[in-house]
Amino acid sequence: MYIQQAEIKNFRLLSDVELALEAQTTVIVGRNNSGKTSLSEVIRRLLADGSVAFQLEDFSSVCYDDFCKALVAFNEGQDEAELRKLIPAIELRLSIQYDPAQPQLGPLSPFIIDLNPACTEARVVIRYELKDGQVAHLLDGLPKEPLTPETRVTFFRTLRERIPTEFATKIWAEDPNDVENRRQLQPSVLRSLIKTGFINAQRGLDDVTSRESDVLAKIVESLFATASSSTADSADKQIAAALEGAVHDIQNQIDENFGGQLKSLIPALKTFGYPGLGSQELHTETLLDVRKLLSNFTKVRYTGFSGITLPESYNGLGARNLIFILLQLAGFYKAYRAETTQPGIHLIFIEEPEAHLHPQMQEVFIKKLSEIAQKLVDGTEDKRPWPVQFVVSTHSSHIANAAGFESIRYFLSTAAVDAQDGMRITKIKDLRKGLKQTNSDDKKFLHQYMTLTRCDLFFADKAILVEGLSERLLLPVMVEKLEKESPEAPKLSSQYITILEVGGAYAQLFFELLQFLELQSLIITDIDAVEKPGGEACAVHLGQHSSNACIKAWFSNDNPYTLNGLLAKKEPDKIKDGNRIAYQCPELENGPCGRTFEDAFILANSKTFGLTSTSPNELEIEARTQASKWKKSEFALKYAISEKNWSVPTYIADGLRWLAPEVIRPDLALALAVEAAIDLPEKGTDHD
Repeated sequence: MYIQQAEIKNFRLLSDVELALEAQTTVIVGRNNSGKTSLSEVIRRLLADGSVAFQLEDFSSVCYDDFCKALVAFNEGQDEAELRKLIPAIELRLSIQYDPAQPQLGPLSPFIIDLNPACTEARVVIRYELKDGQVAHLLDGLPKEPLTPETRVTFFRTLRERIPTEFATKIWAEDPNDVENRRQLQPSVLRSLIKTGFINAQRGLDDVTSRESDVLAKIVESLFATASSSTADSADKQIAAALEGAVHDIQNQIDENFGGQLKSLIPALKTFGYPGLGSQELHTETLLDVRKLLSNFTKVRYTGFSGITLPESYNGLGARNLIFILLQLAGFYKAYRAETTQPGIHLIFIEEPEAHLHPQMQEVFIKKLSEIAQKLVDGTEDKRPWPVQFVVSTHSSHIANAAGFESIRYFLSTAAVDAQDGMRITKIKDLRKGLKQTNSDDKKFLHQYMTLTRCDLFFADKAILVEGLSERLLLPVMVEKLEKESPEAPKLSSQYITILEVGGAYAQLFFELLQFLELQSLIITDIDAVEKPGGEACAVHLGQHSSNACIKAWFSNDNPYTLNGLLAKKEPDKIKDGNRIAYQCPELENGPCGRTFEDAFILANSKTFGLTSTSPNELEIEARTQASKWKKSEFALKYAISEKNWSVPTYIADGLRWLAPEVIRPDLALALAVEAAIDLPEKGTDHD
């Protein structure tokens, strides 16, 4: 069995999302503040923590208005059943896939309540909601009149105080075929089904060598604690018992030898001559405990030379991080095996495993994660399977690209519809589903390209796809030039832009992916004039057609599709699905047009290149002749590094200006009224 899907409602940015999970490893990617950490946090609170506590701030900002609507309905005297429908609740709904042919379903059995023998899904709902009969306690004594900006502050401040006491968690099994058919269950039943583990991004692996950092030693301590439990494996119990025995032997020696010497240091009480103390004597007894020895006096050290061992902090951060993760995984597996009733699912979150790891090590880690889990199983006597599901969140393009499209879930922060300006929610894009219709060869190309080029599309604010090496090398300089020319204009340099060199023959393969990711993009390509469809390359003024596959795909609805039609297009014609294409155009009306980037660059800087022709057609031929004398790399490097006195070709400048305006993405944790309720002091109250 495994968790097939998680649905989350009303928790921070996760207002209403569905997350499909892979049976083994799911990789979560996306820009900062897109809801990745919120995912692990809501799972931690609802599945792992013994006592769940949420604050008003934990509710999605887009549902604050629902609290206001509930107050209005309460003041109008609506019944409790209707009011409860209006009051938001934080909800986690899990769909668990299982094989009904299994003779024993173990801890999943209480959650299977349907009567359909063909059903292979069980559903679990964990909901943080208003307690039964507490509507009046939540809303009584609040403003009776329509809320104003001032009374909203009071309203939300009061809500913030009441929610922790008036809300509680309910757990029930739900029939996948009938949501009204449900069975309420206790938290212990849920924890018997699903065990969780978390390897957080902050692991305490500071790069500090002036003081000891015993992060790994603490994991060794936890491994001993698991081995000492009554339900641990027999092999682990033997090791724990041997450690206890060794400590006991040491304690006996201390009592006999060390204790005797200490006794001579303590003066007899009778020598003080105080009445009543003469018959009392003090003795020393040293008590040793393995856990305290591990906690306070045991350190992990690395083998050096000449018998010298090195402290834990002397190893590189990358190696320590990897060892930390591996030891944690080993600890999770041992803890799973030590459970009296072993859970049916072990869900483990690993946040940012790439910390301090070089790229190759990052790629190997994600590829080997399942193998690591299997090695832990193979290292035991009974080879008992480990029903583990990993959820890995990352900002590493190396991990994302090595994982493969099917396992990637892209978290996108986007403006909430019909909500207050600035409120944002998370969309979860499932690449397995989103690229399902993509041709398998195209999908294979995209994955190979992104892996080989270390492409970071999943983490960029915007993307620029370019034709070749010259554009890629010169593009940063072009951006810098345009920003110096218009210092007040929006700046691309302050945004995270990824540049992909894909060529005109392959750029169209990215269209579907860019649209699916909702990533605003500029595609810079060459017009590639030819005499006729399938004909030879020629000067633009002699051409009738374009051989560029990207342009053909972009304007696939053009009928007829002609070179003159391409040259006549205005900016709105070049925008599609929020993206824009840019190809060569004349610098001046009725002027010459380049066929390639180098042609266009020379025509845009005719004086710099000493062009002498007077007619547009001759100028184009002269520019093409000069461009043909250059190697593309030498041309680009010269004008990127040595020669800086030149102008950006119009077609690229127009495209960059179109891309530059920044999409406003304020990171508002709370709506304005709630911020005021939390941050502003009460009227009449003095604060230092």
